[in-house]
Amino acid sequence: MKYSTVLPLLALASNVLAAPVHEHHQHKRAVVYVTETLVAWVDSNGNPVTPSTTATSTTAAAVETTSTAAAATTTSAAATIASAEAKVQTTSTSSPSTTTLSTSTSSSSSSTSTSSTSSTSSTAAAATTTSSSSSGGINGDLSDFESPSSDFEDGTIKCSDFPSGQGVIALDWLDFGGWASVMNENGDTSSSCEDGYYCSYACQAGMSKTQWPSEQPSNGISVGGLYCKGGYLYKSNSDKSTLCEWGNDSSDAVNNIDESIALCRTDYPGSENMVVPTLVEAGSSKPMSVVDEDSYYTWKGGKTSSQYYVNDAGVSVEKGCIWGTDGSGIGNWAPVVLGSGYTDGTTYLSIIPNPNNENAPNYSVKIEATEGSTISGSCSYVDGVYNGGSGSDGCTVAVTSGKANFVFY
Repeated sequence: MKYSTVLPLLALASNVLAAPVHEHHQHKRAVVYVTETLVAWVDSNGNPVTPSTTATSTTAAAVETTSTAAAATTTSAAATIASAEAKVQTTSTSSPSTTTLSTSTSSSSSSTSTSSTSSTSSTAAAATTTSSSSSGGINGDLSDFESPSSDFEDGTIKCSDFPSGQGVIALDWLDFGGWASVMNENGDTSSSCEDGYYCSYACQAGMSKTQWPSEQPSNGISVGGLYCKGGYLYKSNSDKSTLCEWGNDSSDAVNNIDESIALCRTDYPGSENMVVPTLVEAGSSKPMSVVDEDSYYTWKGGKTSSQYYVNDAGVSVEKGCIWGTDGSGIGNWAPVVLGSGYTDGTTYLSIIPNPNNENAPNYSVKIEATEGSTISGSCSYVDGVYNGGSGSDGCTVAVTSGKANFVFY
């Protein structure tokens, strides 16, 4: 697959830290096209720079870098998402203001206080379809930011058995034996974990998988997960002893409406389909996976962040955390896309438009700092209108201390 690169230059307002620029990475999985986010930093001349952690200390400009597949793949919806997502990253920090919230933001504080209890709840539909999986279903077996208590031992679990627990959750509705995807280095896929394939898995809300080979395929695809060899599972990244790890504790998804909301993270590295669930029940919260981009998976030297497709309220994870179809309003056709990542001491949170679906969701969403936290910029999507960015391009905030949440209301 051949890739080309385009480098338009966009200047940002002075005295604001430039948001991470996102390079985009598309793959073909049979009839499935996907996109993923990578981060680069540049100055106004296009030269790489190291960002400061102070939100008002730099006048760096941003370069938008878009990697596009050959003409055969440019008709995909992912190509449109990639373009829109790149724009939001280069325009979202144009607000020069830095806001430190005081005790007047007690509503945010009270909203996030439910995070420790929300992990025990799930919808009836989710409980039914995940009943075959032990260790807490899609909510997982660990409390928020509780470390796994045991390491994964190579060659002890059969490829036909799914290793749930210690943060690993099974995705039974996909019919892959609990796996998020099964793929080899040629891009061939399978419905079961078998020899010579990487068996990608999902982790509970706030966690990310730790397993992927350091040497990725030269054909441009990404692979991740446990490796099946001789009928048994082996780590593909020996630097990590557990299968799941927590991200930075700097953002939650807070649901202030009366229906559950399914956030569907992309399986990356791997198929990049939006199948990894975070189910936020009405009146509760869940941690976002804010990956530490400085130590997490890189693609061709570029840092990567988390990306979520957010369905309308009331859509279950079984119906929403799949690859959708044209006009379905679910999966890759969901009305909202969220991004989260942490690099060089700053958390970046984005609300991103999905050009596949220009209809407003049945809720509004905003990024709101918790009590005592410091953020740069503002960002919300209210009644189908983005506020804080550049019109329909979406918006991003930088969290320089404390925490900011995606609040659905």
